[in-house]
Amino acid sequence: MSDLLRRLSYPLTYLTLVGLCVIGMTTHRGPVELGLAHRILLSITLPLERIVTFPVREARRLWRDYTGLVDVREHNEVLRQRVTDLELENLQYKEAIVSSERFQRLASFRAKREIPMVPANVVAQDLSPWFQAVIIDQGSSAGIGPGMPVITDSGVVGVVAGTTPGASKVLLVIDPQSRVDVYVQRTRARGTLRGRTDLDCEFLNVLREDDVREGDLVLTSGLAAMYPKGLVVGRVSRVERKPYGLFQRAEVEPAVDFSKLEEVFVILERRELPADDAFFSESAELWPEARE
Repeated sequence: MSDLLRRLSYPLTYLTLVGLCVIGMTTHRGPVELGLAHRILLSITLPLERIVTFPVREARRLWRDYTGLVDVREHNEVLRQRVTDLELENLQYKEAIVSSERFQRLASFRAKREIPMVPANVVAQDLSPWFQAVIIDQGSSAGIGPGMPVITDSGVVGVVAGTTPGASKVLLVIDPQSRVDVYVQRTRARGTLRGRTDLDCEFLNVLREDDVREGDLVLTSGLAAMYPKGLVVGRVSRVERKPYGLFQRAEVEPAVDFSKLEEVFVILERRELPADDAFFSESAELWPEARE
């Protein structure tokens, strides 16, 4: 029996305190002057009321804190999503600005050239160790055919190697199969530019006595019936001149950054030299002094 009373002592004490608090609250019903007994009862029950209502108050406070944290978490998620949307929007604006500047530069470049050109976008790249080529989104339906030069406002890109109605394959000047007849702008020294697999070119067949230096600008010569004359190809990055032999060797860094190639122009001009038998003369007196 004593064990039972000891176990029930805390609940009974709490219920007693609750009962006293209820009596104190029910005896005070309006704004009237309290008597002495009521004042004594109120003085006793106020501390008890604080003790009794403490768990309730704490539970309410914890609930408010919990609901407040839930609201803060939801608000943070909304803000985080908004920041993500703004960052994406900002990125799109930056890309639009860069694209606009690039298109203006390309349009200005095209306007300065009198030769017909077709703009195209690079849609695929094949920068493998064996082949250096790109695919553009314009083909035979736009008048493009094999052998037509491809350029940008920076310089020579390559030559069209094959076409479909809606696309073309462009062999880049850095491909080992590529050959371009070029000359040095400063000294007019001529040679042949051959592509290499490490994104640069070799400057071959340059006479050893020709003046070629690092930093010299290399341009297309217009010979070999491929590229128009005067297109920028790149700059000499290294010169190797041996004390013997007929030719010297140099390396050329292309003017075009092929890793960032996006837009190009195809020159709608396929330069082909006529066959030898196409040349004739009706005059037999070209060099009359040779007959004397």
